[in-house]
Amino acid sequence: MSAIAPYLPSPRLAARVWRRELIVFSKVWKNALLPQFFDPLFYLLALGFGLGTYLTHVQGIPYKQFIAAGLVASSVMWAASFESTWNAFFKMEEQRLFDAFLTTPVQVPDVVAGEVAWAATRAVIYGTTFLLIVTAFGLVRSPWAVAIPLFLAVGGACFAMLGITFTSLSPRLEFFSFYFTLFITPLFLFSGIFYPLDRLPGWVTTIAWFTPLYHLVQITRPLVLGPHLWAVIGNTAWLVVLTAALYAVPVRAMRRRLIR
Repeated sequence: MSAIAPYLPSPRLAARVWRRELIVFSKVWKNALLPQFFDPLFYLLALGFGLGTYLTHVQGIPYKQFIAAGLVASSVMWAASFESTWNAFFKMEEQRLFDAFLTTPVQVPDVVAGEVAWAATRAVIYGTTFLLIVTAFGLVRSPWAVAIPLFLAVGGACFAMLGITFTSLSPRLEFFSFYFTLFITPLFLFSGIFYPLDRLPGWVTTIAWFTPLYHLVQITRPLVLGPHLWAVIGNTAWLVVLTAALYAVPVRAMRRRLIR
């Protein structure tokens, strides 16, 4: 237990970090929300309603519904990733905000937990907003969709933990271009959002299985179209385990970086 204690955040102090970010977001939410919101909307219109006029069904599912469920998951990935990389790095290196946090009773585990919780919250806001748009288009056919925001929080926390881990290890802002180009974009294209992966070479499916967006898509699609509850539970457990397994990495890295 003593070996674990230095990594445990204080829920009260982590909540204060989270609350600070919420207050800032409440002042800029209009400008912050729109850019990332339009991206999945354009994909839905161009592919779901454009390509969907030619490719009508996938695995017996109308293509518009197939892609819409996956785009709900991808909106979470983009929102959590931007918040936990570009924004977190700016706060850490340019504003020196994390240094200011550490002059108070807040400790590094509280900063990591608070930032991850905030990025997950922001991801839920984006994902739920897009889910409402998908619902307005008549693309939701299961009442279980009302539970999706809970699972978006789990997926958002996972992507936030991945992002804050990379941020804690990244020496310069330029490295985030590699993160998005070589990691986030391939996830977007090869996680089953736009087409099933069963026709691709087996190694592609195997690699995809180890990536978080694949599992989040496997959660949102059943909940939008009609749930396979054991699959939802299994994929959620995978995201929780990955998030927990990564937590110690940014805590150690930020300690070395911030406490001199």
